[in-house]
Amino acid sequence: MNLLNVDPQTRAPFSATVATLIQKHGIAPDEIFMNVLESQEAPEMNYWMTMVLVQEHFVSGQKVVEKDASGEPVKAIHAACLLQNVGMAAALLELGAFSGSVTDRDFQLCARIASQHEDQAILGLLMKYAQEKEQLEPFMRTLQGSTLQ
Repeated sequence: MNLLNVDPQTRAPFSATVATLIQKHGIAPDEIFMNVLESQEAPEMNYWMTMVLVQEHFVSGQKVVEKDASGEPVKAIHAACLLQNVGMAAALLELGAFSGSVTDRDFQLCARIASQHEDQAILGLLMKYAQEKEQLEPFMRTLQGSTLQ
């Protein structure tokens, strides 16, 4: 699955960059991950940096990055949606960095965040992911018919 239609040939420079940051500059992979999460760079860069960190440097895609006002854990995928980081959101979707299916809380929370922010890019990614999983109709039905607490 390649939600952003990025060219797989462009991964190598990002892999080298992450390796340099870790080995030569001593930056922890988790710290790089948090920087990518907050990044306003091009979606392709955030996508590849996320993929490299999770696949090559074992950062958890389901990483809890913060707690919300009520003390609930905020996963990286939710934070990426809140921060409108399309590249990281796409990578985390492809990596399955959420619990359950497209009709369960984690995925639906992403959709609600995107809807509240009127973020068509992230909402489009979620719909494309659901469609590729042949779950678009249940995803849309659940999104339209339920509220999350």
